[in-house]
Amino acid sequence: MDIGSTGIKAVEVSRSLRGFRVDRYALLPLAKMEKGDLRGEVLAKLREVLPRLDERGEGLVCTFPSHRTMVHRIPLPFADRKKKQQVVKFEAEPFLPYAADQVIVDFCSPGKDSEEKRSLIFAVRKKDLGEYLALLKEAGLDPEGVVPEAVALFSLVQAVGKASGQGGALLDLGEEKATLILWERGHLVLARSILLPGAPAAPFDPSRLAEEVRRTFLSAEWGAENPPAQKVFLTGGKALLPGLEKQMGDLLRLPVSLLPMEEVGAGVPEDARPALAAALGAALGGASPEGVNLRREEFASSRRALRVKGRLKVLVAYAVLLAVLGIAAFLLNFYLLEKRYQDLKAEIRKEFIRSLPEVKRVVNEVQQMRIQVQEERAKLGSFGAGPGSGSPLEILRELSLMVDPAMKVRVTELIVGPDTVEVNGEADSFDTVNQLKARLDRSARFKDVQLKAARASSLENVIEFKLQMKRGA
Repeated sequence: MDIGSTGIKAVEVSRSLRGFRVDRYALLPLAKMEKGDLRGEVLAKLREVLPRLDERGEGLVCTFPSHRTMVHRIPLPFADRKKKQQVVKFEAEPFLPYAADQVIVDFCSPGKDSEEKRSLIFAVRKKDLGEYLALLKEAGLDPEGVVPEAVALFSLVQAVGKASGQGGALLDLGEEKATLILWERGHLVLARSILLPGAPAAPFDPSRLAEEVRRTFLSAEWGAENPPAQKVFLTGGKALLPGLEKQMGDLLRLPVSLLPMEEVGAGVPEDARPALAAALGAALGGASPEGVNLRREEFASSRRALRVKGRLKVLVAYAVLLAVLGIAAFLLNFYLLEKRYQDLKAEIRKEFIRSLPEVKRVVNEVQQMRIQVQEERAKLGSFGAGPGSGSPLEILRELSLMVDPAMKVRVTELIVGPDTVEVNGEADSFDTVNQLKARLDRSARFKDVQLKAARASSLENVIEFKLQMKRGA
């Protein structure tokens, strides 16, 4: 299920011998934002699209909006996914505007045979995820998985067989935002959310969007020596606008077309497939243990927590039993014959192997069981932290909106204080600096904008500048 700003999209799929097939789908529009609080309407629509769940209450996967997700590409120190999961939050903390205990972090990594060593991490505020899950719970829904919107879209790209090759890109065009994902040689390398400018009733102008896509290509290090995507695919409700494919193709100078979904979307009308892209991708990707799932720590599925807790109880019982047997073995070593001691030791090993058959090498049964219990306790402890606040990302977004695409401006340093914001950067002329200051003066987020310094650099056609402004109300 995908909850958008203008509607709720749901797809129910099942697996057959020939692969996945769509059993049911729903496209339920929501009222315009100016009609007031939509919470009641959203709850009513959610109850309408309640999927058929199995007896265990599993099977529902929801997308999490891309504009509320932080994405970074960072190296992780281990090859094993479980070890990566233990350290990813702390490795990602320097790149995030929040403390580690205020976010939920998951990641997707390239394949073991890939030369790329960096992983794409997805982080969301616990406050945002908690509010999202509370809304679903009020509607009677308890999803097994919550996946970032970008991950759901990439699952769809993989399902239709377009993820292989040198590289590719997909733009999911909604009413207010676009989600852009890039991939190389079968793995996701970048994802971002792009605000679509203009009033909803005004004709859509793709030029600003194309400029942001080109900037994203540069962020992914796709340049002249490393050519960008071989093709750009479109999904989302706006992807069906007449002439949009040609307009975007001319602006990007790349082939642009709708993502072909004839095989996986059989049974869904052709004009409804683009809008269902994120929901269909979430259903096809599912909530695999090896996939990205934001339902972690205190937000983990209650049924999954009960399963872990039950296994922990069993392991603790075995640990107590093995501890008693170990003490008995120690005492018998002094008072009984060597043969009876060896018989008891063999019994301990038999109990250990029966409780943990996956352990291939048994050295010290009691110690190994204690380590296993500690690992299970750590897993259970992860289901249990508080929201935070702050808006440095909003300040950075406001600065980005103030920079006209025609301006040649590079920000080299951004200092955000409690009351002031300082921007150091480079521009191609003094006129550009003055234009940027004038635009910031008109921003409601800043006041008392001052040009602290502006001087010609030693480099040709480069003006170094420093702007300081007070934060608005």
